[in-house]
Amino acid sequence: MGKAALIYAIRPDGPDVDMKKLEEDIRKISYFETLEKKPFIYGMDQIVATFILDDKDPKSDPDSIEKTLSETEGVSSIEQLALTLI
Repeated sequence: MGKAALIYAIRPDGPDVDMKKLEEDIRKISYFETLEKKPFIYGMDQIVATFILDDKDPKSDPDSIEKTLSETEGVSSIEQLALTLI
């Protein structure tokens, strides 16, 4: 199959969340590729992050990425926007 790109919208708990720290924490997650801040609601931003998984790597598991994202301090919710082969 090859490689797949997983794209998530990561939404903060509220306007007081340190977005720089949240970005740093997301960048540390395995298989991280890119990150972009986009407007969300009421002047708040959300982070759109892409992770690249390789089906030949048994450790590259979408569930573990979602679990890690949802447990990251300052994250209110995550939404998978896309899963596509690359």
